[in-house]
Amino acid sequence: MRQVNHILPLLVAALLLCGCSAEKFLGPDQRLLTSVKLSSDEPTVTASAYQQYLRQKPNSKWFNLLKVPLGIYCLSSPADTARERPTLWQRIGEAPVIYSSQQTANTQNAIALALKDKGYLNASVTTTVTTPPNSHHTKIHYALHPGQPYTISSITYAADDRAIDSLINLSIADTYLYKGMLCDLSLLDRERSRITTMLRNHGYYREHKNNIHYEIDTLAGPTNVVLHLHHSSPEDNNTYTIGEVTYSGQELPLRRKLLESKTYVHPGQLYREQDVNRTYLALANLQAVNHVAIRMQETAPDTLNCDISILPEKTNSLGVELEGTNTAGNLGVAATLSYTNRNLLRGSEQWSTKLKGAYEAITGLEGYTNQNYVEIGLETRLTFPRLIIPFWSSKVRKFESSEVNYQSSILNPTTALSLQFDTQERPEFHRRVLTALWAYQWSSGNGRMRHRFDIPSLNYVYMPWISSTFRRDYLETDNYRSALIRYAYENLLILNTTYTQTTDNRQRTTVNPRQRRINPWQLQWSVESAGNLLYSLARPMGFHKKSDGQYSLFNVAFAQYLKFDIDYSKHFLLNARNTLAIHGAFGIAHPYGNSTIVPFEKRYFGGGANGVRGWSVRELGPGNYTGEDGRVDYINQTGNLKLLTSIELRSDLVWKLSGAVFADVGNIWTTRRYHITGMGGQFRFKKFWKQLAASYGIGLRFNLDYFILRFDMAMKAVNPAYPTSSKDYLPIIHPKFSRDFTFHFAVGLPF
Repeated sequence: MRQVNHILPLLVAALLLCGCSAEKFLGPDQRLLTSVKLSSDEPTVTASAYQQYLRQKPNSKWFNLLKVPLGIYCLSSPADTARERPTLWQRIGEAPVIYSSQQTANTQNAIALALKDKGYLNASVTTTVTTPPNSHHTKIHYALHPGQPYTISSITYAADDRAIDSLINLSIADTYLYKGMLCDLSLLDRERSRITTMLRNHGYYREHKNNIHYEIDTLAGPTNVVLHLHHSSPEDNNTYTIGEVTYSGQELPLRRKLLESKTYVHPGQLYREQDVNRTYLALANLQAVNHVAIRMQETAPDTLNCDISILPEKTNSLGVELEGTNTAGNLGVAATLSYTNRNLLRGSEQWSTKLKGAYEAITGLEGYTNQNYVEIGLETRLTFPRLIIPFWSSKVRKFESSEVNYQSSILNPTTALSLQFDTQERPEFHRRVLTALWAYQWSSGNGRMRHRFDIPSLNYVYMPWISSTFRRDYLETDNYRSALIRYAYENLLILNTTYTQTTDNRQRTTVNPRQRRINPWQLQWSVESAGNLLYSLARPMGFHKKSDGQYSLFNVAFAQYLKFDIDYSKHFLLNARNTLAIHGAFGIAHPYGNSTIVPFEKRYFGGGANGVRGWSVRELGPGNYTGEDGRVDYINQTGNLKLLTSIELRSDLVWKLSGAVFADVGNIWTTRRYHITGMGGQFRFKKFWKQLAASYGIGLRFNLDYFILRFDMAMKAVNPAYPTSSKDYLPIIHPKFSRDFTFHFAVGLPF
């Protein structure tokens, strides 16, 4: 209860701040704007979509409930407003919004104009301003009257220039206009931009959308519009051909062949704007390049020279990272020394090497001779700015430089080769891990879709020594005779292939940014397959078969499984200070063939800062399983099926501080029944919903520009570790702070 006593004063203080009067800052004839409401008498017109045209809005609220920023401002005095430098409370708070009749009139006109732009040519807006008697508070109500919308009954296109007229008519399949649509001026303007871009991609360097205008005839009927698009060509609107392509800047450490492979503007070709944009992106994404500028210069009639100015990036960098560690009360230190060369072979190849060392003093561990933990790791990685595919590289380079559509082409391709060796020595065991990776990455769809293809990925785990005490207490006893724990401490070979695709709407553009607020979203899915190639070769090549039926390579069993994950998140921008974020994730890994259990490194765990936050890491699941005496069972509290949903209301508070109110629901399960976790840990359709864990809480986040520090405080709401008949199953009704509270510190947002 001591923590509650600290939180309650903060809540009381917030409520008191909201209650502070802002009337002391008002003049004799001034009123505080407290409410703005929009409504529409046409069901098909959403009034809230026109909030962006409000010239005055009431003071902001934390979580859309409390006007704390105004309360903070009110801690200052009216005399402070005359100071040259604002006080602290005024800087971090928010000044009261004073009602303005002029801004109200401007808002009314702006909304009416926006409705007309949408095709409601007879739209009107009425405004009602309400001030209660003997009050300094004012409310505004904007009533939208769209009226009958005007629709386009026919569309025609024409151009003065015969060649341009032909190009426009050939591109009609990509038009934004169609019969029966509203006479929406934003879409009409978007069509002008589309045609302009299309012509600039066909050599018309001087093309501008002002060359395109509309003739709109409203006499075709009561609400019908006849639309005619006309293109007028100025005298100098000719097609241009690329002349010379030159590279300038400081001493360029890059090979000419590389620069040419990343340049899509070539002498003798027609000027195309998409080639210029693609060249800029390709060169700017090179690790050895700091800045790129492309300048087109007319040197002869209908000829453009292209000068590409490149500022190189610093080639070498050295970094050192130090951190303190605390694992279950055992203190230690870790250090990482890293070196990066961004232009190893003068082709913008990035080579990085990391050397990591860690030491931890382990105390209170009985029955073991060595009481320390030592880890040494070495990782080296080489990244090429192109796709390197044996026997296909020439075809790939030809495709990358071909004149394919920009939206469907390969963007920012890279090939990465990495090798990592890690050695860990603990009192219980010694472990060696060797990891090798060959990975491709590229983007498509104008950068909105990102791809990663790991082929192959090799993970070899070798256990040269396991102490007799650990083997006796955990691997050879009836209490822990579990395939999971034995599998985690055996030599293992994983040869897998993984494909991951990430799609979002970050690259989405609109002609008029005021037209619509974009709610960002991201969808990521991946599929991973392991062991199939080795299993297909096992019998023909005579691999050794162990007593349990597993094939082994070099006397090491290899894993075989199929894994699928999908993750989706979306943010709804409620207003300038508040955002509603939702997240959902599902994953399943199925062992087969040469495996009966998914490798420990590939399994899911419940709880943690990015899971159901009412539980610590690995404290939740699988299903309703709990460790012996309620302790975390690090090995067995894992699963091969995951389900998680979360929702957060995020609000900007003051300065770089923001807050969140959240709720999480989810758990992990096993798809097979194991000795330790039993039936309670196995996923079953009829009972899994009773095993869903839920938690709720609040969080604080500090945005330090380069990263975000996150502090989340959560309480359990539904605890599947208890029977549904027990009152402890619903701690949201019967809370116990010492049992149900969990604190998380993390870097970055959870989704």
